[in-house]
Formats: sequence, C-alpha cells, structure tokens
Amino acid sequence: MLRLKIYQESAHFRMPTIAPYLSYPLPPPSTVYGFLRFITDYRSINFENTKLSIQGSYKGVSFEKERLILDTKKELKTNIIPIQKLHRCEWIIHIKSPHEEDILNAINNSSKVFRLGRKEDLIIDIIGEKVEEMRFNKDENEYNKNMKIYTNWNKENTINGSLFRMAFDTVVNEKKEIIGYKLINLIYTNVRQLSKICKVFDGEYLIEWI
Repeated sequence: MLRLKIYQESAHFRMPTIAPYLSYPLPPPSTVYGFLRFITDYRSINFENTKLSIQGSYKGVSFEKERLILDTKKELKTNIIPIQKLHRCEWIIHIKSPHEEDILNAINNSSKVFRLGRKEDLIIDIIGEKVEEMRFNKDENEYNKNMKIYTNWNKENTINGSLFRMAFDTVVNEKKEIIGYKLINLIYTNVRQLSKICKVFDGEYLIEWI
C-alpha cells in the first residue's frame, strides 16, 4: 500500500454547477485516477484494479473571478465566472494497486510537472511512501484527527457529513477517448466521525477505501 502526501498552494475541483464554479472539498476519485495515469505514462490504473482512500485539509477559501474562453465552431466566446478556490491544501491519499511500483517510481523520478485538478493547480510538494495497513482500534490507537475524509454512502450509513455525488472514474472507448463518467455517492466527514466505524489505518492516518 502507498501513501501520498500532497501539498498545493491552491486548488479547485469543479462541481457540475453553472455559476459560481464551486469546488469539491477534497479531490474527487476521478481526479486522482487521472493524475495516477498521467504520471505513469497512462498505465491502466482505474477503479477496477486500484483502491483509493482520500482525505485532507485546507486553510482557507476564496472566490476569484476568472475569464473563461469557449471555442465554438463560429467564434471565441468569453465570460467572467467566480471560481471557488481552496488554499494551502494538504491531501493524504492511500493507494492499493498492482501498479504501486510504477506510481512510486514516477513520483520519485519523473521530470513531469505535477498538477492535481486544473492545469494551473500545481503540486508544490509530493511525498510517496510504502506504508502498512494495520487494524484500527479506537480505544488503543492514536491517529491524525485534523483531517476530513470521504466515506461511502449507503442507506445504513450513520455517519454525519455532506453528501456529494461525483465522478468515480472516467469511461473510455477503444480509442481511450472519454465518453462518460462512472458516478459515486460519497460523504464528506471528519475523521473523528469515521473513527466510530473505521477498521484500518497506517499508524498515523485512518483509511477508508472507496
């Protein structure tokens, strides 16, 4: 199992809204899968062979106006849209995959510029390391309590938080062109909430596979 620690000065993970452009509070799984495919020169990393746990925190939020350009067949159209940005972001992403060595090698040796989300949302720092999956006991184990995390939603779920429907991963055709998205329902919650039901952690962070 791998753990990635990612730091961004700012980030935006767009919700499917018109205006303003709102951001999901954590990177969606589809964004993480896309990032992993990009850094490994498009290995077949997807929701079917790779499990993710996504958590993190940010220190501030702002709304900034940006000029968006839409290239139509007839003309270029521009529009000024308020965009929600997250600032001083730290993401903790756990990965369980047959491609772990490829991912770790890319993080340590790639000359690519790393981004998460939009092309302008640079990754300032990233640390990838192997960690051990251990059984979590709330009464015995210490863990990082300062993070928010995604957990799966179902009718029996008693975790309090914000429910989001978002892209789990992209759906591609034979030419590897994106033709749609596989969707997922996730609850955004505090890790303290999750500690009630969480069964695994890495000795520092809880893990919730989605």
